[in-house]
Amino acid sequence: MQLLRDIYKNTGDLHHAYVLEGSPEPVVEELALFCTETLGVPARGNPDYVCEVHDRFLIEHARRLRELQQNKTRADSKKLFVVAFNFITREAQNALLKVLEEPTAGTHIFIVTPSSHVFLPTVLSRVTVLKTPYLVTHDHAQTFLKSSYKKRMEYITKLTKDIKDEKASKAEALALVRSLVVTLYAGKHDVVVIQKIAELDRLGAYLEDSSASVKMLLEHAALVV
Repeated sequence: MQLLRDIYKNTGDLHHAYVLEGSPEPVVEELALFCTETLGVPARGNPDYVCEVHDRFLIEHARRLRELQQNKTRADSKKLFVVAFNFITREAQNALLKVLEEPTAGTHIFIVTPSSHVFLPTVLSRVTVLKTPYLVTHDHAQTFLKSSYKKRMEYITKLTKDIKDEKASKAEALALVRSLVVTLYAGKHDVVVIQKIAELDRLGAYLEDSSASVKMLLEHAALVV
């Protein structure tokens, strides 16, 4: 969290909302130290420090955050929210947008997620994105992109067969699709690559639907890339 410490040291203030890219668990721990030691807001036993960790951030979580942050802080005090997750639905992003558009004075929100690419452009326009030392690698996506179509099909079959829990299967599928997007973004962009990214984004949205066929959508992703 050295970058956050430097920002606070140089300006004496913080933006109302940050997205911190990295593996949620270690970033949350570092944020707790930063808030306690640098901002003087204890992370334990303190109603002005709220931390929630989810696998999937849903619309009800966004609504709860909005309600909590509307409570005004005491004079010259800060109210801090740390929200960590692997995935966020579009509905939740639209609800979160309302929080980011109308921040309560003295409130700062730290959103921790493996990649900022999961967010809609409207959300990203209202936050400051920072990379952390705990960035998540996307080696499996690179391997998938370099594999033949046959190997991709074998990987998809194994992925969907080995994971019996439907929710876990969707989470793994979303992780792959979003990792593919991040990997493609990291390379050179042309019309074809942009079209691939757009289609993968569309597939990611479908994967959030409870009735979606994980195997079918991943097979389409294999054709797209």
